[in-house]
Amino acid sequence: MTKSSPPKGPGKPFQTGLAPQGGFRPTVGLPPSAGGARPTVPLPGMARGAPAGVSKDDIIRLLKLGGAHLAAGRPDHAAKAAAAILQVEPKNPDAIHLIGLVALAKGDTAKAEQLIAAAAALMPHHPNVWVNLGNAQRDQGKVDEALIAYRRAETIDPAYPDLYLNRGQLHQDNSDHADAMENFGRLIELKPDEASSYMRAASAANDAGLFREAAEYCKQALQAQGGEPAQIMAILATTHERLGELDEAIRWAEKALETQPKDAGALRTWAKARRRKDKKNKALLAELRARLESVAAGPMRAPDARLILSELGQICDEMGDFEAAFAHFEQMNRRTSELKSLERVDRGKFIGEVEELLRLATEETVRRMSVLPGIGKEPGHAAAPVFLVGFPRSGTTLLDQILDAHPGVQVLEELPLLNAVKKIFHGYPETLFTLDEAERLRLRDVYWSEIREAGADLEGKVVIDKMPLNMVHAGLIARVFPEAKMILALRHPADCVLSCFMQDFVPNGAMLNFLTLEGSARFYDRVFTLWEQYRALLPLNVQEVRYENLVADLRAEVEPVLDFLGLGWNDAVSDPAAHALQRGTIRTPSYSQVTQPIYSSSTERWRHYEAQMRPVLPVLAPHVERLGYSL
Repeated sequence: MTKSSPPKGPGKPFQTGLAPQGGFRPTVGLPPSAGGARPTVPLPGMARGAPAGVSKDDIIRLLKLGGAHLAAGRPDHAAKAAAAILQVEPKNPDAIHLIGLVALAKGDTAKAEQLIAAAAALMPHHPNVWVNLGNAQRDQGKVDEALIAYRRAETIDPAYPDLYLNRGQLHQDNSDHADAMENFGRLIELKPDEASSYMRAASAANDAGLFREAAEYCKQALQAQGGEPAQIMAILATTHERLGELDEAIRWAEKALETQPKDAGALRTWAKARRRKDKKNKALLAELRARLESVAAGPMRAPDARLILSELGQICDEMGDFEAAFAHFEQMNRRTSELKSLERVDRGKFIGEVEELLRLATEETVRRMSVLPGIGKEPGHAAAPVFLVGFPRSGTTLLDQILDAHPGVQVLEELPLLNAVKKIFHGYPETLFTLDEAERLRLRDVYWSEIREAGADLEGKVVIDKMPLNMVHAGLIARVFPEAKMILALRHPADCVLSCFMQDFVPNGAMLNFLTLEGSARFYDRVFTLWEQYRALLPLNVQEVRYENLVADLRAEVEPVLDFLGLGWNDAVSDPAAHALQRGTIRTPSYSQVTQPIYSSSTERWRHYEAQMRPVLPVLAPHVERLGYSL
């Protein structure tokens, strides 16, 4: 069964720039025969002499030329060189491979897969060809097929570095953090003198929330580099800022800016760390604004522009210049939509899945659904599974820190654990209401395996799986885990929608809905409409937590949650900021908020932007009323 790459939900933190940057580069700069004296298979006429007018050396020269053009980013020139070879030898595997790499460079991954697979069939003993085949499959979301191709490469040459580079990238893209770090660790063993090896590992450690490990990899990269490149120093600064080590963040950012004064990553981190360190300092905010606006006025690539514009929006918001802040956030989202990485993202996939679930979750479907036997707490487990859900920016990260501080609780923060169940549930969501007991038990086993691999102490603690948008799969949870408890984080719908619009999330299939206010409001409406259908049709065991109440009186809002979980009060939950700093692995965009004392300034924030919000308020009005808020 084909395992597809899931649409990326809010399971990853905002983009830090930790991954090494650069345009397309083939796994090897040249096809196999281009680097040596002979092609990998005999060319026509080698025994009898080359075809008239074309010598063996001519073909080798063309392969070298095509590979050089491809490595230099000139795929059309590379294609011409390969075509010249194929006119003479239509089944030359190196030329077919090169044409496949050209297709990959141009983003035609299906064609690339077809061509490189043909080349692999003709020359099956070359690891670079199998790695490139895996890359073409990876870029189509064909995870299983890509892993098979990478495994073939490993069988041929276990010491082939680019295998671990690309397989590690696949695992990182799919939030398989342990596997990603294992592959990048092997890359370091094979290329210990290359800074990029350590930076790949730093990127994976960052995604896993292992920021101290990420900082150590950055320092090793500096040693391997033999100097202090601005890019590595900027990433190290960002890592320290994530850890709340603001002085170190500022120091490394300033070192980076000494040589690259317009480096977007360093500049954003420098401004953000200074703003966090000296809150509400009007003179400082004006200084930071002037510095960033001077950079924003010039030409910038989209990835850099979104970083600068995001920080400018936050600075203007703190200054009370809400009109300017909104303009910066609009520009940020506009530049985000220009990212090359989004060209192959299916922007309608996630919302389409929500619509499909809405279509299926009806009274008639539930009336006809299969009846399954009751099921209780899993034998040997300390508690029933708990799912912490809610719309993004509704206070789930704050609640995560509060609950995780309790000695009887372990919160797993935004890992795609439920995705493993969805992937192997044949026909989901169509088959959700016809699920049989054998299939349910199989799905449960898969989830327990995934959650254990993530480090869950199922026997010793109440384990909470926190993934906000799992609320759209509440039906799946109810059918597979009827004993499950769900904690729903709520916040004023207008505040949720505005905050999502203002946030520089990692752009993916779900988060792309937040690039406009209209899209954000529509997404909220569809998600909560689905949630309400689930509540009306299925026996969900839910405890609601309101953000506004949480920041006003933590104990009054949290104590009922602990009762719901079968736990008593513990004073440790009263200081989530201290726990967040000690934990050091906050992977969501809210990390800078939850590492400071609880504040209430984010409640009713939308009223500062009421003029901009006015067009979307009618979409939100039914939810505002139903949830007991007001406009």
